[in-house]
Amino acid sequence: MKNHKFNFRSRPSFWHNRDMGLFKKRSNCYCAFCRSPRRIYRKKSISFLNLVASSFASLIFMLVFWRGFDPRVCIVFVVCLAIAEVFVKLRWRLSVVCRQCGFDPVLYKKNPMDAALKVRSQLDLRRQDPRYLLVKPLILPTLSSEKAQALKEKSKGQLVSRSI
Repeated sequence: MKNHKFNFRSRPSFWHNRDMGLFKKRSNCYCAFCRSPRRIYRKKSISFLNLVASSFASLIFMLVFWRGFDPRVCIVFVVCLAIAEVFVKLRWRLSVVCRQCGFDPVLYKKNPMDAALKVRSQLDLRRQDPRYLLVKPLILPTLSSEKAQALKEKSKGQLVSRSI
């Protein structure tokens, strides 16, 4: 009988590269403007797990303060749900904005010119900040003047990349 040694490093762990749908919080993506890799939160609103956590928190609150069942726990439950919704929305909204170029896709859908101004200000700050001197430069979109003119004549809107 051969003596086999287990090499734990050769086998991936159970949690390695698993798609845990319930527990996977972030997903990898690229910025639509500068194409830099980043991670964003996929969850935009509360889920069943947040509902359970809010009900548990309201029950604990009820037992601590009223020492038994009280109908006021429904109000505490709604407040806990509202707080959970605000935090999940805020976390998603802050993760969507690119930290490299400042591009905000939600703002771009509402008002492209405001998004262009925000990106321009972020890129100006990036040019002036000495921390970014040795960092890999961003891959910004470029258009030839002929292609920009053709797109301008073809569409009704304005090219955001030209205004930056």
